[in-house]
Amino acid sequence: MLRDSPTSQDVQLALEDARRALREVPDDGWSIPADGLEWTCLETMMHILDDLGSYAMLLSGAHGHEGYTPLREFGLEPGRPVGLFWPEKDGGTRAVLQCLDAVGGLLVAVVASVPIDRVGWHPYGNPDRSGLAAMGIVELTLHTRDILAAHDIDYRAPSTIIDRSMDRIFGTAARSGDPWNDLLRATGRTEETRGAKWRWDSSVIR
Repeated sequence: MLRDSPTSQDVQLALEDARRALREVPDDGWSIPADGLEWTCLETMMHILDDLGSYAMLLSGAHGHEGYTPLREFGLEPGRPVGLFWPEKDGGTRAVLQCLDAVGGLLVAVVASVPIDRVGWHPYGNPDRSGLAAMGIVELTLHTRDILAAHDIDYRAPSTIIDRSMDRIFGTAARSGDPWNDLLRATGRTEETRGAKWRWDSSVIR
C-alpha cells in the first residue's frame, strides 16, 4: 500500500501558518536580502510560489511529463532570479499574501484530488501526492523562515506537519524529538550544518 502522509490538509495548515507569520513583514520589507540567501525577500517569495505552483503541475495533468512544465520564466531585473509567479512588485505584504493563498491553493487542490497512485517527476525522486505535499511544506516553511529571519522575526512551523514531512522525504535524517530543528539541521540552516550540501528523497514509498 502506498504511503499517503502528509496530506492536503497539512499543506493547507502550513499555508495558513506561514501567511499568519508573514503578515508581520512591512510593505517596504520585501527588497532586503532574505536570511542566508542571495535573493531578496520578494525573490524568495517568488521561489516559494514557483515551487508550490510547479509542484502542483507535476501531478495536475492526466498524461504526465518528464521534467518541469515547459512554461517560460521571466525576471524583473537583468541578472536576477527568474520564475513563473511574481507578486506585484509594489503590492506590499497584502499582495504577497494573496499570491501565496492562491498559488498555494493549487497545490492543496491537486494533492487532495489526484489518484493516490499518480506519480510525477522530480530530480530528487519521482513523487506521488504525499511526496509533493512534503516537498511543498518544506520549501514553504523553510523560506518563510528565511524571510522572517531577515526581519528578526522568530518562526517555527507546526511540529506535526514538519514531523510528517521529515518522515516522508528526509527518512534517513537525524532526529532529536524537535522536528523543526531537525529540518533546519537537515537543510544546512543550523550553526553546525550551515553551508552543507543536502537533498531530500521524494521517491514513492510503499
